[in-house]
Amino acid sequence: MSSRRSFLKGAGGAALAMPFLESLAPRLARGQTATPPRRFIVIKTFSTQLIKEWYPAFKGNGYALKDSKYSGSKADGTTLLTQKLVSGKNYTWAPLADLQTADGISGILGPSLNPFLPKLTLIRGLDFLPPVNHNYGALLGNFSSCTAATPCDADSLPDVPTIDQVMAYSPKVYPSTPGLRSLHLAQGVTDAMSYSDLGKAGGAVQQLKTRTNPLDAFNDVFGGFTAGGSSGSSGSDRDKLLVDRVYQDYTKLKTNSRLSAGDKQLVEQYITLVSELQAKMSVKPMMTCTPPAAPGSMANNTALNVSDITSKWKLFLDLVTAAIMCDRTRIITIGVHKALGPGPDSSDPTLVGLYHSEDASGGTWHGLAHDWSNPNSRRILKGVNQWVASEIFAKLLGKLDVPEMNGTTYLDNSLVYWGNELGFNHIAYSVPCLLAGSAGGFIKTGRYLDYIDWDGKAYFSQEDGNVIKGIPHNQFLVTALQAMGLGPGDYERDGKPGYGSTSVGSRTNDTWPVDYDLSTVGQVLPGIKG
Repeated sequence: MSSRRSFLKGAGGAALAMPFLESLAPRLARGQTATPPRRFIVIKTFSTQLIKEWYPAFKGNGYALKDSKYSGSKADGTTLLTQKLVSGKNYTWAPLADLQTADGISGILGPSLNPFLPKLTLIRGLDFLPPVNHNYGALLGNFSSCTAATPCDADSLPDVPTIDQVMAYSPKVYPSTPGLRSLHLAQGVTDAMSYSDLGKAGGAVQQLKTRTNPLDAFNDVFGGFTAGGSSGSSGSDRDKLLVDRVYQDYTKLKTNSRLSAGDKQLVEQYITLVSELQAKMSVKPMMTCTPPAAPGSMANNTALNVSDITSKWKLFLDLVTAAIMCDRTRIITIGVHKALGPGPDSSDPTLVGLYHSEDASGGTWHGLAHDWSNPNSRRILKGVNQWVASEIFAKLLGKLDVPEMNGTTYLDNSLVYWGNELGFNHIAYSVPCLLAGSAGGFIKTGRYLDYIDWDGKAYFSQEDGNVIKGIPHNQFLVTALQAMGLGPGDYERDGKPGYGSTSVGSRTNDTWPVDYDLSTVGQVLPGIKG
């Protein structure tokens, strides 16, 4: 912030009408960069996952089930992979196309995802090393974020910004000030999965809030824009004078000897916010766009009304697509606390609303997860995740998989990450992960990658999952950061390689795998790059 010029520097972006018609997508304006930006979109689901239903159980055409090689809990009915991913490790892989059926590639990842298999990466064996319970930010690197209802050992760790916020304040992601650094959406729950230091290294880390009302999210993304992407305000000169005055006050304040370090940080944060406001007021669009009509206000609630749930998700997905296509933001998180799923009567096909609460109260998505030994509860949980796969994940991919430039689509130039709060039965081993897009060619897609050492020790099993050593989830965090163009110098802290804590707390190797090879924790996942 060495000059007024750098302070007022804006970013490209404008609005695009919703809903989207591919044939009417806006043409690129002259001067737009030939290299499209990369985007990071996170979709998070909650509670336990049904591991056997998440992963392929295909046999035939040279594939067999794990039951053909292993006994006991390792014979879990999922597909045995035999192709080595890298030398010297028991990591394996298979092309997703080999495992495709008319019903999809697994019990949860159904036929709606078949058209996108060449652009997907399914990962098994990502382990959270710190002992967590229900949490907000673990899948993005802040493990000390367990909910108030379920405190955990990892809460003693220091808070760190989640990787989406490291990206949001990186000049590698935003060479100039964006219209909106990040967008956070959810239904029912206002606490986001994201934690931020607002780009101030060493500053206080705070949990961000979600937008639960589509109108509020719309105003964050498109507030102040009119046709053609300009603000159209008759008071633009007045606004410019106001920003000039703020900047002049800032230059006086920062040299004041009485200004404490803490107050200086507050001033810097305020100036950053004003700078971003100026970017929204004066930015020149990369595309010529017409702002979408503002949606009606839909208040946040914890009710289970099917129409309310589905209407909000449709609006949110359209808004996410508009924000990406018009480059209003490149970082988005979506917390799926509400979804549809089967009702308690297995003979009734009608879908009902479900909500993931923190207290596991009866009948909610969370409560069903605690009842995992009940076949009917498992049936409902499977249906909830099938709905997320088809109605949120697959529909978002369909909206993004349209031409952008140079023969690529918006999806190709994005990294869309469907992750989960925990693994099986509230244990954070082998936490499911499904990626879409390659982040501009960084990731080699169309594959199922298994990082579990199936020939190693099975510590114990519960539900339908095994505690067998996989690979630190930290290496996924590094993969995502580097896929977005960041290098180690942009995210490593306190001289430690990688990102996120590797502490296993009080766990011991008689019950848990704790002897991970941390010499590679600063590297991307083996074999994942294109």
